[in-house]
Amino acid sequence: MTTDTRELVLPAGAVDPVLQEIRRHGLADLETGALLLTGQSDMHVRVAAVAGTAGIVRGPGLCAVSAVAYDRLFTFAEERSYRVRAMVHSHPEEAFLSRTDRAYSLRVPGFVSAVVPTYTAPPANPASWGWWRFEQYWVPCTTPVVDPTLPPVRTVVFDEWGVREY
Repeated sequence: MTTDTRELVLPAGAVDPVLQEIRRHGLADLETGALLLTGQSDMHVRVAAVAGTAGIVRGPGLCAVSAVAYDRLFTFAEERSYRVRAMVHSHPEEAFLSRTDRAYSLRVPGFVSAVVPTYTAPPANPASWGWWRFEQYWVPCTTPVVDPTLPPVRTVVFDEWGVREY
């Protein structure tokens, strides 16, 4: 399978735990999110890291991650030769990058941000989400390829307490 090396590749079922968390928090009218980790030199998603509780603030129109929680996840990734490549987060209705998303998401060249709409009943198909990549500003990008031949992702929870199995 040939893909653009800048585009994420998802194993089948990679986002199922993320969608479960989005639905759970969406039913409480709260946004939430997860980060997707790949190998160091490829764009194949290997880990889905869902946001835990310590240092994570959720609300209507808000999901904020503390610097300490990010540090725990980035340290976990570095120690295991992963790279944090993308963020997936939820919105109550539409898939768009809000002013807050544009200003406070990780603004690193090549970083991908996805918005999952209708958080009480999030669509399972990633093509129904909004996808952007940060270059010098946020630009729309293609939906990741779903490759059923890839091994399943590992799902973890991250927050200020560290990274642990989901």
